[in-house]
Amino acid sequence: MSNENVHGGQPPVTFFIDGVSFTVDERRQSAAALLQLTGLDPADHDLARLQGHDVQHRFADADEIQITPDARYVSIFTGSTPVA
Repeated sequence: MSNENVHGGQPPVTFFIDGVSFTVDERRQSAAALLQLTGLDPADHDLARLQGHDVQHRFADADEIQITPDARYVSIFTGSTPVA
């Protein structure tokens, strides 16, 4: 079986979350799955796509994202912060 058949005719895609590069075979994934890929808990973080230095779109955990090559995302902490 060729590599193209395994990936539906598309090669793996590389993208960035918080400046760290990741490469995946599946180009459609939920925001929660991408956060888990980085080791972050989706219950305490949101994922947002960057355009330039600005947040272009903030995703809900269940939102399906079409990952494009070199796309840039950031995690946003949404959990509680302890009061000192």
